[in-house]
Amino acid sequence: MKNVSENPKQIPAFRFLLPFFTANALVYSLLAVYYSFVPKYLKDIAGKSDGEIGIILSVGPIVGIVSMVLFGIASDRAKYKNNVLIFIISAAAVVFYTARLSSSLIYLIFVFGLFMFFLSPFGGLLDAVLLEYAVSAGIRYGPVRFFGSLCFGLIALFLTLALSIFGDYIDVKIIFPVFAVMALFAAVSVKKLPPVKGHARGKKDISYKTFFKDKTCVTLFIFIFAMQFAFGSYYNFTQNYLEKTLNLPPWIWGLTVFLTITGELVFFVKFDYFFRRFTIKKIVIFCVFMQFVRCLGFALLPYGAGVLLVSLITGSFGTIMMYAAIYYLNLTLAKEMMAFGQTLLYAVSYYIPRGLAGVLGGFLIERFGFTNLMLICAGLNLTLFLASKFMPFKNPDRTANS
Repeated sequence: MKNVSENPKQIPAFRFLLPFFTANALVYSLLAVYYSFVPKYLKDIAGKSDGEIGIILSVGPIVGIVSMVLFGIASDRAKYKNNVLIFIISAAAVVFYTARLSSSLIYLIFVFGLFMFFLSPFGGLLDAVLLEYAVSAGIRYGPVRFFGSLCFGLIALFLTLALSIFGDYIDVKIIFPVFAVMALFAAVSVKKLPPVKGHARGKKDISYKTFFKDKTCVTLFIFIFAMQFAFGSYYNFTQNYLEKTLNLPPWIWGLTVFLTITGELVFFVKFDYFFRRFTIKKIVIFCVFMQFVRCLGFALLPYGAGVLLVSLITGSFGTIMMYAAIYYLNLTLAKEMMAFGQTLLYAVSYYIPRGLAGVLGGFLIERFGFTNLMLICAGLNLTLFLASKFMPFKNPDRTANS
């Protein structure tokens, strides 16, 4: 099979549309299983407190910071980026299944730390492979990413419905075989994609310092950092809050997750339009403001209907901000450091704040409660919104890397 990076016009895109869509859908479904159900597993099955859950969930993102940089560089220097992605999907599935072997706090910290070492680069490497192939093969990326968001929400909704309807026969431990099966098909789908070359292979004079000289990159990292801290605080603790404090059925959480990604579906259908019509600065600042509204809404409307309404109205903007940064990097980075840049974006602006959200969020909830944690996150985003006037932005050259 020829390398799509070298001869894109000689490869008929339709031959790879199915694995292109299924790889994206299955990888995001794997992420949904972890982020949507592990806190419940730790609470219901492992019997951990909010503080202990916060500690367990914070170790993984910290480990992920290192692994994302390592796998990003490895992917750029590999013969094919696809092979690195297949390896981490397979390794993550094996490690995840071992989490059920013990409820010891030390054991769970170790296992989920190791698991996140492999899971953390999923998003960055998937974007590096699929975006490059989409550009080479002339495929619109928005509808493909739409399918990933849709499956993220659907898997959360379906599993919570299953837990509600068949609760007498199954419990949250079902996530382990579900994850293993989906990981198998995800690896097969990535294998079926045309190989995407690691452009840094054999090159020794690559300087990654140039990445940090772009002030817009730094600004985007700061914005996403604040957004992900707020979103991580919400994701780590809302499920248990809804079920344990508000006594709502499990399917409410699944519906909340699905409604959260509903706005993303519209965005990804019109992905190209939005980035032609609006500047990066306008998109990001609007997203920050909506994150402020989101956190304030969860604080002021901490009820089932209120959570659902806020999720529907404001849930999509965190992802939109993330993809504004990915879009910018895809147009400005040299191909030799594309995977490194994408994974570093996730590491610095995604996993560090998620780690802080685990430790600090767990402490704040035990000390002040869920409502006050959301008010703190609202204040953080409002501060950033007001400061955005003084922060540097520039729009990327849309003809770059084409």
